[in-house]
Amino acid sequence: MPSLTVKRDADAEPARIALSEKRRRHLPACTVEQLRQRIRDGEYLVIIDGLVCKLNGFVDKHPGGPLAVLHMVGRDATDEVTSMHPREVVADVMPRWAVARFVADGSERVSFVEDMQLPYSAARSAGGEPANLDYVAIQRDYRQLHARLQAEGFFACDYSEYAREGARYVGLFVAALALVLCGPASAWTYAAAGMCTALLWQQLSFFAHDLGHNELTGRRDIDLVLGICVADVLGGLSVGWWKKNHNTHHIVTNDIDNDPDIQHLPFFAVSTRFFESRFSTYYGRIMQFDAAARLFVSLQDKLYYLVMCFARFNLYVLSWTYLLRSDFAPYRALEIVCVGVFLAWFSYLVSYIPTWPLRVLYVLTANAASAILHIQITLSHFAMSTESPDPEHECFCARQVRTTMDVICPRWFDWFHGGLQFQIEHHLFPRLPRHKLGRVQPMVKDLCRRHGMEFKEFSFIDGNVYTIRWLGHVASRVKTYNCRERLHDQAVASIVS
Repeated sequence: MPSLTVKRDADAEPARIALSEKRRRHLPACTVEQLRQRIRDGEYLVIIDGLVCKLNGFVDKHPGGPLAVLHMVGRDATDEVTSMHPREVVADVMPRWAVARFVADGSERVSFVEDMQLPYSAARSAGGEPANLDYVAIQRDYRQLHARLQAEGFFACDYSEYAREGARYVGLFVAALALVLCGPASAWTYAAAGMCTALLWQQLSFFAHDLGHNELTGRRDIDLVLGICVADVLGGLSVGWWKKNHNTHHIVTNDIDNDPDIQHLPFFAVSTRFFESRFSTYYGRIMQFDAAARLFVSLQDKLYYLVMCFARFNLYVLSWTYLLRSDFAPYRALEIVCVGVFLAWFSYLVSYIPTWPLRVLYVLTANAASAILHIQITLSHFAMSTESPDPEHECFCARQVRTTMDVICPRWFDWFHGGLQFQIEHHLFPRLPRHKLGRVQPMVKDLCRRHGMEFKEFSFIDGNVYTIRWLGHVASRVKTYNCRERLHDQAVASIVS
C-alpha cells in the first residue's frame, strides 16, 4: 500500500524569526545586566534567535499554558521554541514580541537568572558530577540535525500509519461493546471487557498525545479539537489539562521544583530532595514531606505497581480540577460538554451489566489495567537525573538526553508502546510523528556518541527493574531522614527544657 504522506511546506527549512537584518540592527541592544534588571522590574523577557522577546502580553494567551513561557524567562529558549512549534509560529508570530537585540557577554550561557528569585519559576536543580561536555558543540550539532530532519521531510505526517491505528481503535472498542452487550453474564466476560477498554484508552492516549503535539495536521486548533474529541469523549480526560501539564514537563524535564510529572508526593519521591518539602511552581504549593509521605515513600518500591493501578482515577480528579478551577482553560466549555458525553455513554454501557458486583468489576478492571500506560510514562523519567551539572550552560539537547531513557522493544511490538519507547527522540523533536521516531534514533545515538553523552536504553523488563531499584534506593534514605529528624527534635527539646 503506498504511503500517503502530506508534506507541510512550512517545515521545509529551519525556523528562524522572520526579521530583516536591517530591522534587527535598528532594534536597541540589550546586555545581560539590562536583561536581568528588566526582569526584576516585571518584564517577561525570553531570548529567541538572538532577539529579546517581551511576552507579558502573550503569556496568558499561550496555547500550552503560561508556565511553559514563564520557565523560559531570562533564558535562551531558541531550541525549546523551535522544537515545540511549527515554523510559522517562530518565523511569523514571534517577531511581534521582539523588543531588542541580545548582546551576549561571551560566557556561552543559556540561562542568566539562575541566581535570581523569580516568583513563577524556580532555579534549575543543580548538583552531581561535572559533565565535561561541550554544550556549544552539542547545541550546534543538534540544530544541524533538526534542520536536516526538516529538509528531508521527517516532520511530514504519513496518514496511512493512522489508518492502521484507527483499525486497532475500532477493533478494541467493538470488542468491549460486544462483550458487555452480547457476552454471557460472567466475571470473565466483564474482566475481558475491562481489559479491552483499558487497551483502547491506552492506544487512544498515544493518539491524543500526537494531537497535543500537533503531529497530525500541524494546525493547532484542528489537532486540539480532534484531541478533545478523542480524549475527552472516549476517555473522560481533559486534553487542556494534559497540554498544560505536558508542555511544562517538556520545558523543565525532571526538574524537582518545576516539572509536575515527577511531583507525586505523598506516594512517590524520585529524589531525596523531595524530603525538603519543596515548593512546586506548577501546583503553587509546598509539597509536604509529612508523616503520610514518609510512610508511602519508604515503601514506594513495593507499592509502585499497586499505586499505578489507581493512577487513572487521579487523572480524572486533575482533569475536573483543571476544568472547574483553572485560570487557564481556553476550551473549558467544550471540554466540560465532551467529558459529560463520556460520562453519559460510559454510564449507559455499564447499566447493561446485570449486577452491581459485575459493574464494579468492569469499571475497576478498565481503570486498573490502565496502569500499563502509567508505567510506560513513568519508566522514561523516574530513575533519570533530576539535577543539572551546570544549569547556566547546559543546552536543551544535553538536558533532554540526561533526563530521559528509551525502551528497547521488537519492531512488531512498537504499537504497544505507542512511540513512548523512543522517549529521548520525542523529547528532542516533540513534533516529529511518532511513526518516524525509530528512523531518527540512530542519528540521535550518533550525536550522543560524538559528544560523550550517555544514551540510556533498557528493555521494558530491565527498565522496570532499574526504576524499582532507584525507587528502593530513595526509599531506603527515609529511615536515615527519620533518625535525623528525631535527633533534631530531641536536641530542640533539651534546649527548651
